[in-house]
Amino acid sequence: MPRMTRFVVAGLVVVSLSVASALTVAVPEASAGVLYLNSCSHLGDNGEDSDVDGSVWQGKAGGDYALYNRCPQGGSFQIIASVPPKRGENAQWATVTPPSIEIVHAVTPVNDVLTDRYLKSDGYQASFFWNGGSQAIVPENNCCGGMYYGAGINRWLGPSRYFGFQVTCTYSSPCNAPLGQLLDVNGIQLAAVDSTPPRLLALGWGNIWYQGSKWVRGAWPGSFAASDDSGVCAMRAVVDGQSMPGPSDLTPNQHSWTQCPTPVTMNLSLDTTRYADGPLSLTLSASDAVSPANVSSPSETLHVDNQPVDLALSGPTDAPSTAGVQYVSATATAGPSGVAGIACSEDGSPYRWHPGASAQIPVQGIGRHQVVCYAQNNAVDSSGAPASSPSESWTLSIREPTVFALGFDRIAHALRCRRVRERVRVPARWVTVRRHHKLVRIHRRVRVRIERVMRCQARSARRRVTVWKTVTRQGRRVRVKRTKTIRVVLLPHVVSQTRRRVGHGAGTTVSGWLGTAAGAALAGQPVAVLTAADNGLGRFRVAAVVTTRSDGSWSARLRPGPSRLVEAVYGGGAATEPASSAQVRLIVPAKVQLRIRPSRSHWAGTIKISGRVLGGYIPSGKLLRLRIGAEGVSGTVGIPDVARDGRFHTSWRFAAGSGTVRYWFSVSTLPEAAYPYAPASSRRVSVAVGPS
Repeated sequence: MPRMTRFVVAGLVVVSLSVASALTVAVPEASAGVLYLNSCSHLGDNGEDSDVDGSVWQGKAGGDYALYNRCPQGGSFQIIASVPPKRGENAQWATVTPPSIEIVHAVTPVNDVLTDRYLKSDGYQASFFWNGGSQAIVPENNCCGGMYYGAGINRWLGPSRYFGFQVTCTYSSPCNAPLGQLLDVNGIQLAAVDSTPPRLLALGWGNIWYQGSKWVRGAWPGSFAASDDSGVCAMRAVVDGQSMPGPSDLTPNQHSWTQCPTPVTMNLSLDTTRYADGPLSLTLSASDAVSPANVSSPSETLHVDNQPVDLALSGPTDAPSTAGVQYVSATATAGPSGVAGIACSEDGSPYRWHPGASAQIPVQGIGRHQVVCYAQNNAVDSSGAPASSPSESWTLSIREPTVFALGFDRIAHALRCRRVRERVRVPARWVTVRRHHKLVRIHRRVRVRIERVMRCQARSARRRVTVWKTVTRQGRRVRVKRTKTIRVVLLPHVVSQTRRRVGHGAGTTVSGWLGTAAGAALAGQPVAVLTAADNGLGRFRVAAVVTTRSDGSWSARLRPGPSRLVEAVYGGGAATEPASSAQVRLIVPAKVQLRIRPSRSHWAGTIKISGRVLGGYIPSGKLLRLRIGAEGVSGTVGIPDVARDGRFHTSWRFAAGSGTVRYWFSVSTLPEAAYPYAPASSRRVSVAVGPS
C-alpha cells in the first residue's frame, strides 16, 4: 500500500462527504515526466517497498531454486539453485509498473552484479529482461568467494510495463547445483516515464464544482480527491485568484513506483459571501511524483449572487362586487441572477408560480380575501434552494354596494285617532281561585265591562274627476266626458325632506334606510349619525349610533342645538361595502333676548339697550342690527357690538319732540356664514316718550 505519511495539510474547513464523482471538464494534455526507482542496498533501499498492487519486487521460482532478499541486511537480491533444476526451469526477481508508468531505462551501479564463475559451464544463463527483449549477464572477472562481477547494464528500453533479472537452466540434462548463489544484484535503478496527470474526483452531493454556469449563493462543499499511479504529491485550490494549499508530500519515496500517497482528499468549503457578486473562478489542482510533475488543473467559472430578494404588493384594499375582477400587483427585485418568479396563494389555496419579476393576481368573489406571495431568484444554495423574499400579504375586501337614505320624515294625511269608551262582552269561562287556602274551580258567567280604546279614521277629501259616460244622441249611443266631484280616502304616507326647521332649543328626529344596491334590506347593522355646526368649519362629531331594524330602516333623536349638517355613515360589513349618505340640513333660528331701561323716557332723553344672543357660536364681526319703529314707520338705526358670550350693550338718545309717542325696539341677527343659526329677531320692546 502507498505510504500516507509526511503530509503538510493546509488549515481548511473540513466537510465530510460520502459521494465521489469524476470531474467532467477537459484536462490539459500533460508532457511526459521521468520517475526513478532505486532498489536494494547499494541505493539505500531495503527491497521491501510496496505499491498499490503489492510488493515492488516479487520473486518467482520453481521448486529447485531458492530466492532471498538480503537488501535489508545490506546485501542483495539472490537466486540460489538448491537441487539440480531441469532444462528450462528458471528463477527471477521482477517488478511491474502501474498502468500509466512505462520503464524506458535500466542501469546497475558498477560491480553491483555478481554471478557464479562457473555459471555457463554448470548449464545456467543469467539475464535481464523486459517487454520485448532481454540481455545476458556475462561473468567478467574474479571477485570474491568464487563469484565474478557480472556485466552491468545501462540500456534504454522500448517502453515496458515490467523489468526483471533471472537465471535459467539451459542444459538438456539437469544442471549442476552449486551450493552458493547463482546471481546477486546489490542495486538497480529504473527510469520510467508517465504522461498521465492525476485524476480528480469532486466529493459529496451538491458539490459546487458541478454548478457550472448556474448562479450560487451561501456556503458550498467543494472537497475533491486526486489519485495517480505515481502518487499525488501536492494539491491546491485557487478561488478568485487566491491559492488555498492542500495536502502535500515533501519527501517522495523513490524506492516505490507509487512515490506519494494516493488517493488524497482535499477538504474544502467555499463561502461565496466572502466574494463579490458576479463571476467567480475556481481551479482545482493536483500534481504527481514525476519530474517535471504532471499537473491536473481543471477550471470552472461560477456565478455568485448573495443579494436579498425583495417583494412589494400593491392594489386595492376595498372594491365593490360590481367593479369586476380585481388585481393585486406583485413586483420583485433581486441581484445579478435576476428574479426567477413569484409564487402566490389566495385565501390559503396552493401556491401558483408566476415566472418573471412581476405578476398580476386576480381576486374575485364577495368576502375578505388575502393574497400571500414570495419571490425567488436564480441563485441556489448547496441544497438546491434559491433565495426567497419574506412572504408579503395583501388584504382585499370585495363587498356588495350599499344604498343609504337619510332625511327628515313626516306622516302626511295621518289618521285621525281618538280614545273612546266601549262596552266589551267577556264570555263565560272556568277559572281556578283560592278559597280557604284551597284551589277550587268555579264557573264565571258572561259579563260586560267598559274599556277605553283608540279608534282611528282615515282622512278624506273631495276631488273633481273625469269619467266617461255612454249617452244617446240623435239615435246613436256615444261616449262623452263628464266631470264630477267625489270623496276619496287619503291614505297615510311618509314624506322625506332634506331640510327641516325647528325652534330654538328643540330637538328632532332623523331617519333613513340601509340596504344593498339590489334592494335587500340590511338588518342589525350599526349606523353612525354625524353632525356638524353649520358654520362652514365642517367639524363633524358622532351624535348617535343606532341599529337598523329588520326592514333596514333606522331613526335617531337629535338633541337641541344650532343649525347643523347631518350625515349618516355605515362602516360596512364582511360582505357589504361601507357607505355614507348625502347631507341634510337642520335649520334652527337664533334666539335674542332684549331689555330696555327705562321703559318711559322724555324727549332728548337716553335709554339703555342690552340683551343676549343665546346658543353660543358667536363669530367675530358685525352680527346684530337694531331696528326702531313708531306709528307705522320703521328702520334700522344701528349695529350693536356683541361679545363672544353673546351679550350686547348700546344706548339710544331721542331727539326733541312734543306730545307722547310709543316707540318699539327690536334686535335681529344678520345672515352670517360663520354663525350656525338662522336669522331671527327679538320681541319688540316698547318705550313711551313724552314731555319731561
